[in-house]
Amino acid sequence: MFTVSPESLQRTISLLGEGERREMEIEIAVARFADDKLTARRLIDWTPEAFGYVLLPHVADMTLPTTFTAKTRDGEWKAFAFDREPLFADAVRVATEMYRDGPRGVFSAIAKRSSMVAAVNKALSDGQSLTGATLPGPAMAGIPAEFYDPKAKPAPSFWRKLVG
Repeated sequence: MFTVSPESLQRTISLLGEGERREMEIEIAVARFADDKLTARRLIDWTPEAFGYVLLPHVADMTLPTTFTAKTRDGEWKAFAFDREPLFADAVRVATEMYRDGPRGVFSAIAKRSSMVAAVNKALSDGQSLTGATLPGPAMAGIPAEFYDPKAKPAPSFWRKLVG
């Protein structure tokens, strides 16, 4: 379930790199070759974040995140190290090669879909300096925290502790 084939990653990169495709079109296309719905969601969400992660050091002198968050079924956000998502490392390797060797247009189209790039673009357009800033990691709203840690449950509430 964790493993995503290199072919699926390449196919997702091709789809995301086409530029102006709508999110729904991408979701339908990726669902056709992904093993399951969660794998499709991971491919769609993580690939742009990896490309953004490769791009951002070239944009500003900031500290990149080392964690991301995912929400538990109970609604609590939990933080995880990037290495909990093996797809991220695979996509970063491909993104690094594409940044170096091209095609740059495809690289750019994918990186622009990153939530981290969107946050940096917003800060820059608002006139903020990013020098020395620490960028927060992405929030994976479509991937449950339990995928990364089956024991990821929020701590019992104050009332639950009090009444048992």
